[in-house]
Amino acid sequence: MFDTMRLNEVLFQYKQNFVSKQWGDEKYKWEAVKWFQDNWDVNAPDFTEMLNRSLEKTYNLLASNNNFPKGMIVGFAKAAPEEVRSMFIALFDESKDVFERMDAFKLQSSVLLEKYGNGAAQHYQYENAISTYLWLRYPDKYYIYKFGEVKTVAGELASDYRFKKGAYADNIRNFLKLYDEISLALKADSIK
Repeated sequence: MFDTMRLNEVLFQYKQNFVSKQWGDEKYKWEAVKWFQDNWDVNAPDFTEMLNRSLEKTYNLLASNNNFPKGMIVGFAKAAPEEVRSMFIALFDESKDVFERMDAFKLQSSVLLEKYGNGAAQHYQYENAISTYLWLRYPDKYYIYKFGEVKTVAGELASDYRFKKGAYADNIRNFLKLYDEISLALKADSIK
């Protein structure tokens, strides 16, 4: 639960400023979703090329500063396309718990790093990147996870959900529950 009055205040401000101040910087995210949806085919004969093309418009969603999840996952796909294909099939399998799928993707990335990382220190396939893959595939169901942002949102809205550094399973599950509750409140909002 969270403070719905505070959400309404934040939502009012958001509506006042979004189109004029934020849409120009944010629309690429929805273009990335559309591009991913138009290009994703897990059964593509050339999985690596399809994966690279599908992620082409993600820009800073999957690459920023010293964080390169797109480059690493495409590199892994070049070295082991069938293993990476299997990772995405498992990640997108909605019959299993979302955290377990995300954790398995992260663990398999560690295995690939060991085999094909050429000395790289990290695989960059962490909660933010993995939630981005889920969001690209199922944008009506998932959200991009950023620990600092979800913690700020929870605090701003006086949420009952708590987020602790390192508590990945609880954080992911609570993040999804909180954002689902916010999403329901936003869908019920009738003031445009």
